[in-house]
Amino acid sequence: MRAWAQSISAALLVVLVATLATVSTTGDAGGAAEAGSVRMVQGTGSASAATTASQPNLVFVLTDDMRDDDLDHMPITRRLLADQGMEFTDAISPHPLCCPARAQLATGQYAQNNGVQHNRGEHGGFAALDPGEEASVWFRDSGYRTAFVGKFLNGYGPRDVRPAGWSRWDALTRGTYDYVDFTMSGDGTPRRYTDSYVTSVIEDRTNRALRDFARSGDPFVVYAWHLAPHYRITPEGGRGLPPAAPQDDDLFLDARPAAFDDPAFNEADVSDQPRYLRNLAPASRTDVAAENTARLQSLQAVDRAVGSLVATLAEEGVLDDTYVVFTSDNGYSLGEHRFVGKDVLTDEALQVPLLVRGPGVVEGSTSDVPATLVDLPATFAALTGVAPQWQVDGASLAPTLRGEAQPFRDTTLIQTGRTLGDGWSHRGVRTERYLYGTDGSDAFLYDRLLDPHETLNVVDDPAYAEVREALERRRLALVTCAGWTCNQQFGPLPGPSGGVARVPSP
Repeated sequence: MRAWAQSISAALLVVLVATLATVSTTGDAGGAAEAGSVRMVQGTGSASAATTASQPNLVFVLTDDMRDDDLDHMPITRRLLADQGMEFTDAISPHPLCCPARAQLATGQYAQNNGVQHNRGEHGGFAALDPGEEASVWFRDSGYRTAFVGKFLNGYGPRDVRPAGWSRWDALTRGTYDYVDFTMSGDGTPRRYTDSYVTSVIEDRTNRALRDFARSGDPFVVYAWHLAPHYRITPEGGRGLPPAAPQDDDLFLDARPAAFDDPAFNEADVSDQPRYLRNLAPASRTDVAAENTARLQSLQAVDRAVGSLVATLAEEGVLDDTYVVFTSDNGYSLGEHRFVGKDVLTDEALQVPLLVRGPGVVEGSTSDVPATLVDLPATFAALTGVAPQWQVDGASLAPTLRGEAQPFRDTTLIQTGRTLGDGWSHRGVRTERYLYGTDGSDAFLYDRLLDPHETLNVVDDPAYAEVREALERRRLALVTCAGWTCNQQFGPLPGPSGGVARVPSP
């Protein structure tokens, strides 16, 4: 058996989950709190006791290209994080492409402020980021031990500078997307793996850091950024489906992609859609089903890795003093609007899972606050009591996590970049009802109340003229925003005029 075939056994996993289920207690069902644009619905649990540690720990798990509905196939993660913490049901990656999304997580800033607008080119990749403005320094300067394990920003290589704030730095540097032939920086001692599975290696190295840090007695912050379920790219440039760990390669063979049940799947007429969706041929159902199966298979190792890191925290006696956060860098379209991929401003690409458990977090709860990846660094700072060392564009979610009513922005900036010109493509805004964007000549507007699947672009519908004008004013205000100006409450928006808005056919 190959080395990467060795993993936690199914029997041990059952014992692990059963044991960890006793960590938290269950209370009476709660009610609902509402303030401004915030509505938090409490589940069947109660708030955990406040941490006794002056500086709680933080573990941040990130996946790559994971759809929100993929979480339905990760039972360990759901049991240990969603059931024991809070699930944000309307979380998005507002710049849904790997490198810009990760730069937002590294800085707490939108691309107009951190400089990373694309995966590559003059305005993209790791080269576009100032490594001195990376949030790990906040924790280092506040007495935390810090460790990074896994995939960092696109283009990061073995000769690139190590961001200053990490006590341990174990990033993928070669074969980043290969899964089985790759190199890790090894905290200064690079190591190449040719017969290992990348998720298992990230899992093992994450747990080593957790054990060492927990035994030191110092507070710690550990980032475990996984590759799955991103498609595979070999060092030679070949592209294929993400490989599964051996014990998972017979799973989900007949799984029906959730996308097949979306009215937007292989949309009959995309001529009204923005340029990046227009004139696409219908997606192959066979290919989509195969990709869906491979993606779900690859996520099973991540699911086990979440279980083992929670087990490690419990074994070391620090679970009750540790926040565990789980999300993805962006979503992924599997044939909605005929499109397969990301880097488009549709909800399939924008929407991401977001789970948080930890001291004081309301257990078994959900929140529909419109959270984004940009909010996470501000939230991490608030939860750990550290001070950001530069202006951040996100808003802390800490009050919501504690079950408190929290006024929140009513309009969120969304955007995509390009490799040429000024580095910008479509930029727009998302509200509870509308999704709007333009690149100056190519625009879209979806009324998600009447058209939740975004199959009808009403940007040229006269009934929506006033709506479009109002959303354009908000867009112009936000594309240059920084700090608090990214988190405004603009107030109510108009509805379509005259009651003559088109409604898509069922």
